Amino acid sequence: MSKGLAISAHGPTLVPLFLNPTLDAEPMKYDDIRGILRYVPQFRGQTFVVLVDSALMEHENIQNVLLDLAVLTSLSIRVVVVYGARQQIIAEAAKNGVTLSCPDATGITDDATLEVSVDSISRLSMNFLQQLSGVGLRAAVSNAITAHPAGVIRGRDLVHSGTIDRVDTGMVQTLIEQGIIPVVAPLGFEKGGRILRVNSATAAVHVATALGAAKLLFVGAGVVEDDKGQRVRQLSVDEAKALAGKPTGAEETESSRMLLLRHAARACEGGVARVHFLDGRTDDALLGELFSIEGVGTMVYGDAYQKIRPAKKSDIDGILRMILRAVDDEELVGRNRQEIRANIEDYSVLEVDGIITGVVALHPWPEHHTAELACLYIRNTHEGMGYGRKLAQYVENRARESGYDHLFALSTQAYNYFEQKLGFKPALPDDLPPVRREKLQKSGRNSRVMVKPL
Repeated sequence: MSKGLAISAHGPTLVPLFLNPTLDAEPMKYDDIRGILRYVPQFRGQTFVVLVDSALMEHENIQNVLLDLAVLTSLSIRVVVVYGARQQIIAEAAKNGVTLSCPDATGITDDATLEVSVDSISRLSMNFLQQLSGVGLRAAVSNAITAHPAGVIRGRDLVHSGTIDRVDTGMVQTLIEQGIIPVVAPLGFEKGGRILRVNSATAAVHVATALGAAKLLFVGAGVVEDDKGQRVRQLSVDEAKALAGKPTGAEETESSRMLLLRHAARACEGGVARVHFLDGRTDDALLGELFSIEGVGTMVYGDAYQKIRPAKKSDIDGILRMILRAVDDEELVGRNRQEIRANIEDYSVLEVDGIITGVVALHPWPEHHTAELACLYIRNTHEGMGYGRKLAQYVENRARESGYDHLFALSTQAYNYFEQKLGFKPALPDDLPPVRREKLQKSGRNSRVMVKPL
């Protein structure tokens, strides 16, 4: 998607690909643009803190990441960049024959390590500013982090490794208001001027929480994966903490997944709504995650990212549009506005990131001590994420709380799902309330009847 950006003397400008035939890329679809525009009002004016991993700083795809940053700023998103320098410090030490006590401020920083670190970070800062200028962005490296020596931890004096005291938010905000991207290096400064090494991920968390950022993005070497190597799309704070607590046996560096998960949880607890893990080696890392429903990374969320709530009359148009295809394919019974409006209290919707993504209805038959689970539907963009099961469980809990003995469902195509995933059992039309049985027979749909005891 970053290939749809053009840089001019006046700064970055979004250029839809279908208007620029000289670009060697697939034409952008109109639906892609609609999807992007859905998020633009939501993001405009918000602050995003982006942590760029040291390994990415010299990767060939860094230019695409910087172009993506240019897109964000063109949309009036306030961007702050923090970067890591572990890889560069290791390379500089090897070149000069220096043995490092610790390359990333997670341990002891002795005199020789501090000297190599400052040299590497200074050089990296200048190089990074040059690259940002190359995509039309104004930027400045700030000394916004005040720190003090970490002291003795577990019997070890960490010498020149620092603990962050505060972030000079006034300085950072001033740069942003002048159209300058603040770049924060992994260094802290004591009041007396002493330089200390600080962990880049820790710095990013402090900057994000101090600024009240809406998002913190870890743009590094990968996303969070499960035991089968599959991408984990989203994690709550509690899930991130639990995953971070699992032993891996791997070396824990500032880029290690477990340490970053703990930082992500800490950021969310500090008020950052979302933390994203992205693979910066792919050219759609930032834009693909931020401007698409399914995303390309892993998101740790500290707010109500997804919630099920009672439907409102203002939701009716959205519900009808969402289920239209399923009705055409005869997966669902057709419903009109008047039917839904008359029974709106039966309907519940699933919101993901503020967008209605699923719907379900619970139609009561109190005289028969039963209720019907109906109109269960999830947008095709969110299939396979377990949302259908969540909606079904929500309805089941409502039915149980209302004192019903059974829950039934009618299906022509999804009966295997009801049986294998939701715990329903095949039943007969005679098991339905008489009025409902008569309606089924008149419909001619020949739906299968599924029942679940409560």
